[in-house]
Amino acid sequence: MSNPITLITTVRNGDIFLERFAQNIMASLRPQDHIIIVDDGSKVPISLPIPLQNNDRISLLSPGPIGRGAALNLAIENAPTNLIAIQDIDDLSHPDRLDRQSEFLSRKPNTLVFARATSDPWQARLGSSHKIPEARLYLGNPLHHSSLALHRDVWKRAGGYSTDIPCCIDLEFYLRACLVAGATIWRLNEVLVERNLDPQTRYFASIPAKTYQTARQQVLDRYHAQVSPSFWLALAQIRNRLTRPKDTAP
Repeated sequence: MSNPITLITTVRNGDIFLERFAQNIMASLRPQDHIIIVDDGSKVPISLPIPLQNNDRISLLSPGPIGRGAALNLAIENAPTNLIAIQDIDDLSHPDRLDRQSEFLSRKPNTLVFARATSDPWQARLGSSHKIPEARLYLGNPLHHSSLALHRDVWKRAGGYSTDIPCCIDLEFYLRACLVAGATIWRLNEVLVERNLDPQTRYFASIPAKTYQTARQQVLDRYHAQVSPSFWLALAQIRNRLTRPKDTAP
């Protein structure tokens, strides 16, 4: 039996996904695993769907509107296992996701391990996984936070999720986990999650573009001096020069 994982989910006003989430979780949760759901201040307080009730491996925390970063930290603090997996309320995990990631973390505990999604374009890859340098995140973030699994020690050494930015807390955490906690990023080449890409119902699609771009740049600037020069940084700098708005002053 592989090591147990606690699946972490935060939700704010996402009750329309609860029944589907419950069915998916019951199909993917193994006997040794746990779930912690944090209701981050929903207008109508979340109640566990019937499939998740009366199960001592499933916990619902309702601290009020503390923000996603604080909600993730609260869930991880209360997790009964050392291994943690993230799943957004509107995304789905494949039945063997937790088994694959638990096995990987038993071999490489000092990692952030992700998986591919059904919506990802096909790419030819050798082997079952590949390493992604943190500098790659400066060109763009190809990682799905909803597919992340990690050892709690990495989260602890990194100092947890940030609570001082309006978005991009996933990107900020990845960079800090690598550059402060010394972790590495890996992605399994197997498709293990299905993402909700509907802009009408996906929460992160509602973030204003200016808010996202400002927060993203703040995060990248925060760690730029710690990232070693690389091919990825060079590409990011070229792209930034090409896309920078031209000076319209006379």
